[in-house]
Amino acid sequence: MTMSFKRLTPVTDKLVETLSEKADAFEKLESLFEQQLDALRNGETDALGPLATEAQDCTDTIDDLRQTYQRQARLLIRMLELEEDDPSLETLIEVLEQRAPSAEASTRLAEARAAVLERAESAQRTNDTLQFALEYAAGLNHELLAAVQQAAVDTDRRTYTADGTAESGGGEHSLVNTVG
Repeated sequence: MTMSFKRLTPVTDKLVETLSEKADAFEKLESLFEQQLDALRNGETDALGPLATEAQDCTDTIDDLRQTYQRQARLLIRMLELEEDDPSLETLIEVLEQRAPSAEASTRLAEARAAVLERAESAQRTNDTLQFALEYAAGLNHELLAAVQQAAVDTDRRTYTADGTAESGGGEHSLVNTVG
């Protein structure tokens, strides 16, 4: 292959840089998921909205970085004169290993790829936990709302006292069992 390794290095460096930024973005996303979990645990529901918005911004950043990576990878594919239009990152790493005079570029790319995968999987696990917690909280909220609505209906009923007389519900109904 006549391709000069000197010309490949800056392209590979940019690819490594983009992957590194993507790994950092996944790390930030996981942190935001953890902050949402903490807010749920501590009953700080007002914090959930802003954190969810920040997480969405972070997801948008990851998507932008994915597009940047794809452009950079296409340039590297053209430079390496590969047959495949969209080879995997693994394939790019293998080709770089074969064609580069030193394994440094392919090693750095492989390490960057591993970091992204690790952080993405970790963020996904935290997100799964968050989704479960949110669904659980929503279920509790639904049950509480149903109890409140039922209490409102119950207020129209008559109450029989110990001496056998009937009293009007009077509009007040405690959600707390005061008897024990």
